Amino acid sequence: MKKYIQALVICFLVVFSPSAFSQEKTEADAPKKKNETKFSEVVNTDSLPSSELLQRAVNWVKIESNRYGKTSGVTTGSKAECTATFPVKPKELNPEVDYTGKIHMKVTIECKDNKYKYTVSQIKHVSTSGKTTAGSIDNKVPECGSMAMGDLVWKKLKGEALRGAGVVVEDIKEGMKKSSADSGKEEW
Repeated sequence: MKKYIQALVICFLVVFSPSAFSQEKTEADAPKKKNETKFSEVVNTDSLPSSELLQRAVNWVKIESNRYGKTSGVTTGSKAECTATFPVKPKELNPEVDYTGKIHMKVTIECKDNKYKYTVSQIKHVSTSGKTTAGSIDNKVPECGSMAMGDLVWKKLKGEALRGAGVVVEDIKEGMKKSSADSGKEEW
């Protein structure tokens, strides 16, 4: 009887082992790409060369804004990049969660002849205290956890981040309309 059981186990292993140890990945096994919130648009212009559009993008990165800060300005080839930073704090007198801190977002402007493309991505929250840092707005649950920051507060914070991204987009569109020759002149 023992020999029959061993033979049955060996047959079972021989028949099913190739499929069990195969290295083919199915779609269910493949990691799912995380949906990232980003604002992107290609804007066509009237017969402007890419060098002029790039200079306008560089000027936009350099000009300071009253509503947000711009840091880490970099220009490479036909692209200008920076990080836009918004201060954020609760609007209540005695807030449920003190998420005072900053919202950071990466801004990229790519230029080609007669058009440019802006992208606002990697939107995340960093708190001043570090205890209530929410991280990327794409997270379903903030990094600090749902016990530290409730669902309603997390939704408010996401809303503020998206409004800030909208402000940056409008500012880019206005800044790219200004000629690079005019931006060097200061109004006093």
